[in-house]
Amino acid sequence: MRTRHIAFTELNEVVCETVEQELTAPESGALVQLSYTCISAGTEIAKLTGLQPGNFPVGPLGNRAVGRVIEAGAKRDDLQPGDFVFCHGPHASHAALPGLVVKLPDALDRPEMAMLGMAMVAFTGLRVAQPELGDSAVVIGGGLVGQFAAQLLQLAGVKALLVDPVAGRLAIARQCGVEHAIEADGAAEQVMALTGGQGADYILECTGVPAVVEGAVQFAGRSAQLIMIGSPRGELQTDLTAFLNHFHLWRPQGDLTLKGAHEWKIPLYPELGSKHSMARNAHILADLILADKLKMKSLLTGVFKPEDGLGAYERLKNEKELHLGTVFDWK
Repeated sequence: MRTRHIAFTELNEVVCETVEQELTAPESGALVQLSYTCISAGTEIAKLTGLQPGNFPVGPLGNRAVGRVIEAGAKRDDLQPGDFVFCHGPHASHAALPGLVVKLPDALDRPEMAMLGMAMVAFTGLRVAQPELGDSAVVIGGGLVGQFAAQLLQLAGVKALLVDPVAGRLAIARQCGVEHAIEADGAAEQVMALTGGQGADYILECTGVPAVVEGAVQFAGRSAQLIMIGSPRGELQTDLTAFLNHFHLWRPQGDLTLKGAHEWKIPLYPELGSKHSMARNAHILADLILADKLKMKSLLTGVFKPEDGLGAYERLKNEKELHLGTVFDWK
């Protein structure tokens, strides 16, 4: 089978390679012809630019995709050829996938559904935080994960306060119904005003920037939870004692709890003793999208052919005001 995939051949170099390979469906997965794949901007740009150390070449990349089943694995009675699926598929035209492959309604077969994986990352943050009706939460970072987190918090009855320095991202959030989209400059004062001077019950950190993580405590109420959704990258020199005292001392903006919300802590499929799974999360989110409660279309700001891979990544790096959700079209 002739297939294509995106690869990083060296620092800041992106190519679409064509190869011949034999692909068969893993018994617990499926062979899938991918339609659209979503760039996970933070992770992939970190690899491309060297912020995340690693060796080149790198590829195939990516793990957020939608497509059609060519062949179902022997243990997948729930899948049939032609089924529309979300999967942990790479930036490629075809893939034999042993991991997550979830059937979705045909009505959702559209480019923005490749971004479902980013909504699932955000959903993990809510699973970890377990907010209650009437709580307040600051979401730091208006990238795809932060955008979805703010929407999901509102759907859960939480006052969501999205903070980002990029005006264009805040405007997109408002288009998607986020009530409180706040400019980063002066955000602490606005958060305090919107929470009656108490600070937020939860802070969902979606940037992975260490300095931003340190500054997140300014939004916290007493005994708040700081939820790490973004993967930390880069170095930070700081007074760690001052930061830790926010977690140790009983005081305003103190007695905080730090929790990790890495998506992979949740099993792919339902397991004995585990209520949640990635597959269940995908189905819940799909239902919200079908009901037009979770907004996706405004978050898709770029669809690129794989041959223009470098252009896609350059736009994400250099034009944050204009580009947010970006997918490759493999059709």
